[in-house]
Amino acid sequence: MNRATTHPAGGVELGLGLIGIGRPWPTPESVVCPAEQAWALLDRAVELGIRFFDTAAAYGRSEAVLGEYLAGLSAGRREELLIATKCGEAWPAAEGARPDHSLGALEASFERSRRLLGRIDLLQLHKCTVDDLHDERLLAWFEGLRASGEVGAVGVSVSSEEALRTALDAAVFDTVQFPSNSAGAGFTAVFAEAERSHLPLLNRPMASGALAGAGNPFAFHAAAFRRAVVLTGTTQVSHLEANAAMFATATATAAAAAATATGQDR
Repeated sequence: MNRATTHPAGGVELGLGLIGIGRPWPTPESVVCPAEQAWALLDRAVELGIRFFDTAAAYGRSEAVLGEYLAGLSAGRREELLIATKCGEAWPAAEGARPDHSLGALEASFERSRRLLGRIDLLQLHKCTVDDLHDERLLAWFEGLRASGEVGAVGVSVSSEEALRTALDAAVFDTVQFPSNSAGAGFTAVFAEAERSHLPLLNRPMASGALAGAGNPFAFHAAAFRRAVVLTGTTQVSHLEANAAMFATATATAAAAAATATGQDR
């Protein structure tokens, strides 16, 4: 058993999404941060206690930059981190092109990711659909990777409640990644089921910036989930520090409220 399936065993932790260190984000006009800035961001994330890092083949140079950073870590420090990546989508892609989830494309994507990152703790299917989850050959490929030890765990990244429910029913994956925020994205009806059987990875916690400056967005996640990783995304150390501080406040407040409620129940 590995960290992807056992950590966090309880509670909600902060992870870092790494699209911004590899391609223009959040808009096509954005400037990709240089590798030195990315490494400073990663260093500060580790100092702040972040241990979960999420990248993807579709994130441009993100895997390459992260891999170079990981290569400079001690074996002990690398062992503390969980590195998650995704296959199934390429960047840049032709306008209107759909993700390629054929086995040949997935195998090629995985091999490239492994070459860039070294050990992969969690491999996810990017933009997973309901049809994908009914493809027995695709499911068997992911199961085979995990069984062989080539990856530590397998998961999916979805954007609809139907795909999330189907992924949970498939009983193949260890993690499920989906949008979750107080602005309405989050598939609240499936929260309890997801965290009982899988480790939820929650993206877009600030609703792509819509919740910035509107209170503490992480209060929603700390209260709604008992077990999850919330993925914040930034290329700025100051922004990361602010998010980490808000996250710590939210989780401490939720823990105090839970302790008070437990005391009152006695």
